[in-house]
Amino acid sequence: MRARHLLILTGFALGLFSIITAQTQEPISEEQAAFKPRAMPKATSETPYISSRVHRNGRFWNTIHNDGIFGNYFGSIDEELGRTAPNHYFPRYSRIRHGFYTGLWVGGIVDLDTLVSTSVNIGNFYWWEPFQSEFWPDVYPYGDFTDKVREINGIFGADPSKTEVIYEAVYTDTFQYEDFVPYNSYDQRYHKPLNLKVVQNSYSWSYQYSEDFVIIDYKLVNLGPKRITNAFVGFYHVGANHYTSELPYPMMDDLEGYIDSIPFEFEELGNIPMNISWTCDKDGHPIGGSWILVPTRNVFGIAPLALPEGADIRNFNWWIDEWNTADWAPRKRGTLEDPLRLFYGNLGRPAGDKSKYYMMSHPEVDYCGYEAARDHSNEGWLEPHEYAEDIANGHATHYLTSFGPFNIEPYGTQSVTMVFSIGENIHTNPTAYRDIFSFENPYPFMDYLDFSDLIDNVHWAKRIYDNPGVDTDGDGDSGKYFWHYDEEVGESLQVFYEGDGVPDFQGATPPPPPPIRVSAEEGKITIRWNGYDIERYFDTFSLIRDFEGYRVYLALSEDEFDISLLATYDREDYNRYVWDKKRLVYNLLEVPFALDSLRGLYGEDFEPLEYTRVDPLYDNGSVYFFTKVDYNTSDLSDPHGIHKLYPDAIPDTSDVDEEGRIRYYEYEYVIKNLLPTVPYWVSVTSFDFGYPAKSLESMESSPQANMVKVFALDQYGTGLEDNKLNVYCYPNPYRVDASYTARGFENRFNDLATDRARNIYFANLPNKCTISIYSLDGDLVRRFEHDEPFGSGESSVARYDLITRNTQAIVSGLYYWVVESEYGNQIGKLVIIK
Repeated sequence: MRARHLLILTGFALGLFSIITAQTQEPISEEQAAFKPRAMPKATSETPYISSRVHRNGRFWNTIHNDGIFGNYFGSIDEELGRTAPNHYFPRYSRIRHGFYTGLWVGGIVDLDTLVSTSVNIGNFYWWEPFQSEFWPDVYPYGDFTDKVREINGIFGADPSKTEVIYEAVYTDTFQYEDFVPYNSYDQRYHKPLNLKVVQNSYSWSYQYSEDFVIIDYKLVNLGPKRITNAFVGFYHVGANHYTSELPYPMMDDLEGYIDSIPFEFEELGNIPMNISWTCDKDGHPIGGSWILVPTRNVFGIAPLALPEGADIRNFNWWIDEWNTADWAPRKRGTLEDPLRLFYGNLGRPAGDKSKYYMMSHPEVDYCGYEAARDHSNEGWLEPHEYAEDIANGHATHYLTSFGPFNIEPYGTQSVTMVFSIGENIHTNPTAYRDIFSFENPYPFMDYLDFSDLIDNVHWAKRIYDNPGVDTDGDGDSGKYFWHYDEEVGESLQVFYEGDGVPDFQGATPPPPPPIRVSAEEGKITIRWNGYDIERYFDTFSLIRDFEGYRVYLALSEDEFDISLLATYDREDYNRYVWDKKRLVYNLLEVPFALDSLRGLYGEDFEPLEYTRVDPLYDNGSVYFFTKVDYNTSDLSDPHGIHKLYPDAIPDTSDVDEEGRIRYYEYEYVIKNLLPTVPYWVSVTSFDFGYPAKSLESMESSPQANMVKVFALDQYGTGLEDNKLNVYCYPNPYRVDASYTARGFENRFNDLATDRARNIYFANLPNKCTISIYSLDGDLVRRFEHDEPFGSGESSVARYDLITRNTQAIVSGLYYWVVESEYGNQIGKLVIIK
């Protein structure tokens, strides 16, 4: 049954996607270009344009669609990677999935009619019900995403203060073409829209404190003249925590739950509301009592960051669709004032607008799936299902988390902002479920569940969305605060714990990575960069210039697990820890001190590392000890390390090189003894020293942010002699029995089909040329253009994937290759042995 449901879901989704994308786009009128959403007729030649984007700059990779679906619902292709786009993958490249999809629901009352619009309907999971989605984008190209991708090195032309990647989509519930919005058998009518337009903006970052979540902001716009009252917004989630290579279908042994609130870090404030709905694998998938192979120890959560005023009802409802427990759900026992309401005879899975709205609006937060076999009837719940132990042992998770009520005035707008986050390592003991879990008393096992990373991520997302203590709109309000008595300073300090209610989408960032310039020779790669803008970067979150140093990385692929640190430079500075006499601990409260600053305080011969935790400095009643920030590898004169390109230059903006770069900030690093026949990826990151006063640890830009592919070969056409080409290709002959994959030369992660992962390289090429492959009979097998910037890392090398122009794998044989360029032409031979 599970396999059938999954195959049917995938089949319907892919089938619909092919219908949408395959139809020929009609010419677009000026009226359509103005995009005034309208109720479309039951028959029309216009087709909504479904498209997708991928958030992949953080560690949490996911696909988002322009119809309110978060997750790769339609089986979209990631054009950059050339394969199926990620679906709740964490960490990046891992293919460990943490969910199937989440769909937006909006319900409300218009006149006296109860209406609900959904981006994906619950019924889509069942073969006897047609695909139903009631939110659709406009026609092509107006329905496509608007990409607001900011350059990661933002100070070179983009705004670094908010986020690295933003994708905006617009869709409405007014599209009523029955091939896409079919007749609803439960409501006995075609879909009746709320007349809503949704402007959806999704945000992601690559920095360490924010790389595990995506924030999505939904603006709900009432297009009509009628007020939408008692509106609720919901998020229907279908979960799955598994490695995607589990075939024929993944094991559905997940559970769900809800975190209502947690204690504030300051006791004066009591509890902080969290409202996190979550799903996780029941035990983290240990094998033999240990975390080996591909464990699924993480948790996926959804939480609100901002809701409309008055949206005080927070609901969480889950249900089951297994064969022996179909449509069962935890439900409160009814009363005379509030009788139990069934959904067409079922406890779970609401169908039809009235049932969906009832679940969205009726106050109820279900107990978690681990507790499904425990009798909660004395707490007002219905008795457990007869197969309750099967439910508590894990299942395919379906839940709806919803929030309201609020009104949307005619032509008015309400905003809802959510965070979709991973929490690492919720499972802490690989034997806990096996040895401790009890259906009657799950709580000793649940004490081993660690939600701290998920909670921390939601905390960070809230701060990023609306910075505490920041007056964003300049009206004098910097947010909510209280006065906290600090024993160290002996007085009360103003502590902001919420922002001013105006979105910032801004957080602490490391200095952006420098744009790098690479050049190569036989067996050697030289990396250069200029640090003028990097070292002057002003952190808008901590309000300081917090640059600390650079790191150089080398890899044999773009995968994060392939990246190796080669060299580091950081300024010579020191942390000063002060003894807290009341708490009897050392605290780090200040930004680092340069050596000159410390000697200004304590004398010109002061050596900070002489004062340690066990042998501290006593000064005017205070006690201090000192540590290095990072490694203090500040020597820039060693030619084998990171060094100054112009060691005698002064920090004068008028002292520039021929390209206008300030010479004082020019750096270089040389990598030697490299293989000339394999590609390398190089990058330079920058990192800061953190900010102890705001509990920010040191942050480093992503090594993948400015990564450059380069071959350790002579560049710039140095192989040209008398305007004649001297091109060669390798390996030649290409032998399938040469173990290229096993030796790491191709398909390093074994994630591509064998015939689609082969590599032959043409080297010593001009930066612009045409390469053609011919059979002995003169038939053209493949032709492709090589066009790379002059002097770039790949300007002299091109890859051929052994695929013909008919997209078939090339067969064994002898072939001719021809290179044509402005320098002339060259013919060579190539042998394929399969």
